[in-house]
Amino acid sequence: MLRAFWRCGPSFAFLGQLADVRFPGREALVDDEGSLTFGQLRVEADRLARYLRNEVGMEAGQRVAIVFANHRGFVLSLLALTRIGADVLPVNPKLPRGPMSDILNSQRIDLVLHEAEVTEHIDPSRAAVVWQEGLDGRGPLPRVKRAGQLIVLTSGSTGVSKGIVRRPTLGEILPVTAGLLRDLPIALHRRTILAIPFYHGYGIATLAMSLPLGCSLSTGRKYDVSTLLARQTTPDPALLVTVPTLLWRWIQHSKDHPSLSAVITGSAPLSAHLCRSLTDRLGPILYNLYGATETGLIALATPAMLSTSPGCVGKPLPGNQVEIEGQIGAIRVRGPLVLGAGTDGWLNTGDLGRFDGNGYLHVCGRADGMIVSGGENVYPHELEDVLAEHPHLKEFSVLPVEDEEFGQRLIAAVVSTGELREADLKDWLAARLERFKLPRRIYFLDSLPRNELGKVRQKDLMTMIGEQG
Repeated sequence: MLRAFWRCGPSFAFLGQLADVRFPGREALVDDEGSLTFGQLRVEADRLARYLRNEVGMEAGQRVAIVFANHRGFVLSLLALTRIGADVLPVNPKLPRGPMSDILNSQRIDLVLHEAEVTEHIDPSRAAVVWQEGLDGRGPLPRVKRAGQLIVLTSGSTGVSKGIVRRPTLGEILPVTAGLLRDLPIALHRRTILAIPFYHGYGIATLAMSLPLGCSLSTGRKYDVSTLLARQTTPDPALLVTVPTLLWRWIQHSKDHPSLSAVITGSAPLSAHLCRSLTDRLGPILYNLYGATETGLIALATPAMLSTSPGCVGKPLPGNQVEIEGQIGAIRVRGPLVLGAGTDGWLNTGDLGRFDGNGYLHVCGRADGMIVSGGENVYPHELEDVLAEHPHLKEFSVLPVEDEEFGQRLIAAVVSTGELREADLKDWLAARLERFKLPRRIYFLDSLPRNELGKVRQKDLMTMIGEQG
């Protein structure tokens, strides 16, 4: 283990070599192509590293984008590039060429390593290598002079995504890690199902957890929970990592009662209704994480907290402090992994939140999502929470629009399970919400436009219904 650290430094490459030292024959990764042990993962990653360094000429300190769906190519590329000492930027493989080029240019990428399926998304004038199994180079792999680091993209809600290089020290990582190990049912060799992309922050974090603990990580190109659950061949309860939207789809369309030790979700708001539905179906095994690219993981809600306050994100993890400006206000956080904080050490997350009577944190949506309608502050999540309770709605989205009379109003797009009229739904809402929180218009659609993580593409939705924001 000491030799591995000496060769690789604090990097993903070290985690991969550490796993090989401790669990060489254990199953490490299951994807659509089959499985690899930790020993095979390390051997294949070193072969790819030799090819990239000695045949392609990659050097420590260069910036490389990896563009893959969820399969072994992503993991091997990440381990190989950090073994060389390169900094690695994971990128969504479904980005069109234009947005892809914008990100690669803004992040000053030296090389793109990608799977063949995304070749048309890559500008042909850019230096690129197409990954395939079996790439190997001649010559040794010397000790790296600098550890290869991860570049994580922000959400890009205000324009082109920004890249943040994560180089945390051991002292910065330990408090949050200790809190996660204390509260999450993480254990050696626990089979883990990943139903989110590797390039996503939660996907990367799950991989970082699985390697040193010798966990078998199961994933696939499609993030369908039922498909990934059906792939399990052992009776041992698995840990499921996914997002609320995919959990909602799963419980709507599947009657399975799988053997799960825990379900960890995050990245998007978990409604109280979905929280209760999952707990009723699976038992008290649901955990809700809250974090951001700039802050790392901020807070965690355990099953006990969610039983008392459904939908909350619990309490700050060790080392973090959270404050709210007002009863419902901006969430500000301070902690060892927070980047870009002000002179006072606090960072405004851009989210709105509140603390309930139990002291648990609730995220109420983005601060820029609040509207002022006829002089009243209106939060879209309040309408969303009520819509989630309707028995005949499969999915929905709430959007703000300009309004001549009130300045701004909310509208809703819904998908119903049967015959449901706009007037009836408005009457149902009126019995549960103040008048100024009611939607101006409700649009009934066959489906909502969503990205691969299940999040609604709001711009596409506005175009579909013919509204102007």
